[in-house]
Amino acid sequence: MLFKSLFTAHKPKTIKMLPAENENKYINDKIAKIIAIPLLGIVIPNVTGIITNSRYSIPELTGSYLFFMLISFFVWEGNVLLMRVIKRKYKWGHTSYYKTILALFFSNVVYSGVSSLLLLLLWVFLSKENYNSWHPIGRTVLVIIITASFVTNMYENFFLNQEQVYALSRVEQLSLAKAQAELIALKNQIDPHFIFNSLNTLSFLISSDPQNAKLYNDTLAKVYHYILRNKEKDLVLLREEIEFISNYFYLVRIRFDSSISMTIEINDVDAEEFLILPISLQTLVENAIKHNEFTDSKPLTIYVSVTSNYVFVKNQLNLKTYPVPTSRTGLNNLDNRYKLITGRNILIDNAQNFFTVKLPIINLTS
Repeated sequence: MLFKSLFTAHKPKTIKMLPAENENKYINDKIAKIIAIPLLGIVIPNVTGIITNSRYSIPELTGSYLFFMLISFFVWEGNVLLMRVIKRKYKWGHTSYYKTILALFFSNVVYSGVSSLLLLLLWVFLSKENYNSWHPIGRTVLVIIITASFVTNMYENFFLNQEQVYALSRVEQLSLAKAQAELIALKNQIDPHFIFNSLNTLSFLISSDPQNAKLYNDTLAKVYHYILRNKEKDLVLLREEIEFISNYFYLVRIRFDSSISMTIEINDVDAEEFLILPISLQTLVENAIKHNEFTDSKPLTIYVSVTSNYVFVKNQLNLKTYPVPTSRTGLNNLDNRYKLITGRNILIDNAQNFFTVKLPIINLTS
């Protein structure tokens, strides 16, 4: 084969993928709730003086404290729910940190104050208390707000620590994936089979078609230059990747002649300025060549289509009759890199005798 895939020539170590952002990151707080909620339901009423224990029988006193525990439960769970909603909205990024803090503080004070006040007024209406002023109720609401703020702060610190751990893990995984891709690229760049095939093709062209020989040599240099220039990058402009795959396919066409062709259709010109993973289109073209039979009478046509959200790479299935050794390493490696860099997966569909891969386009301006 003239040019082995940058991602299939070497079997990378297995990358243990992290869950999607904000997934499975909530604290397991069951034990804390079981202990803290009843404790707060007992301590706060006695500290604020909202209840006079001597006025009630044992059953009445038990019912009263159960009601206070219910208030504690509603305030606690409500604030946790609000925190999760705000977390999803602002994504807890560095640019939205202060918005997140203000939103948390405001929602914490309003929800804790309003919900506890309404529930306490209900309790006062049903209780045997006879207050000379609203001070006990006000003190209790204030203590509940302060306590809820403290609990919310504990949750916030947990999530921020988890976010930092998650970000560091993503960086480590991305570094591993990049290192694997770089090693594969370096190996293929000095692959003696590739060099041998390239020199043979070039030698043939020099003797038979000198004009095309120069073009072949210049195109080969462009292909190598693109790989060397972009092998350390996470993303490149889509128009640069399309130019690269056009140059790469020229080398392929010299080898296979009219038995293979490629059509590029750009439905959204603006999408050319969006971003894509480098060398990703070459992986898919090489995958199509590797697994399908094609001849001059039954050529292989590869369709590349650019829309505003995806790049489609499609070819009709005409699988080779003899087994082709494969571990799907190229596609898996590409999918893992997309997952690590963008948080999105590539989409694969082999319905209706066509094999189609959709690569997400990254638009940083949206």
